Amino acid sequence: MSRGVGSKALIGFLIVLLLSPSAAGHEQETLNVIIVEDEARPGNVTDSAFVEGNSVVFRMRDNTENASMRISIDNNQDGNFSSSSDNVSTWLTRTCELDENGSLVDEFCAVSYERIFNATSQGTYLYQVERKINQTLVETWRYNITVHPDVHTEPGQPSIGDCFGADCGDEVLVGADDGFEIGRENILIAVMIFAAFGTIMLALSIRKERHVVESDLLESE
Repeated sequence: MSRGVGSKALIGFLIVLLLSPSAAGHEQETLNVIIVEDEARPGNVTDSAFVEGNSVVFRMRDNTENASMRISIDNNQDGNFSSSSDNVSTWLTRTCELDENGSLVDEFCAVSYERIFNATSQGTYLYQVERKINQTLVETWRYNITVHPDVHTEPGQPSIGDCFGADCGDEVLVGADDGFEIGRENILIAVMIFAAFGTIMLALSIRKERHVVESDLLESE
């Protein structure tokens, strides 16, 4: 490989590294909501740890004979559950019959239902649980799910709005933006170290190629 091609390849690699996104994406977490004969556990989901990108799995655990339940989520927040954009589960049962191969006898039978909240789903959603006994609707419960924004705050870091600076007295607090800056500075330092290492390797490569050229010139003389 010629010196020019090697230099361009190394410079191109360093540019790609510098332009690469540094923030890690949020890993999806799942909250289990257990539906028993008289309530959902938990019913209202309000924990600030439940953020965009997470999911809820509703699990039917009512042991009442011939009981079934259906979950409906008011996605467009219009107060009803009949819109085409709303999430409505099948009627869930406590167990599903399996054949000798372990497959469902009834392909529509289900014991749980999952709703994934995407990265733009911040807000409060009303959901209802309908309960049937022997195919007769006997009661309906309604709860709320609050989806909080995913702000990518690392554990142990202060949240947005924390006081920092001279006006905070003796106690020095660092805001979430400062935490982000510190993380970005650490990444930049690592990139600079890597770039310096690459520069040294490039210089050694150029020096080696120069020695080879000089040797060839001496031999030709």
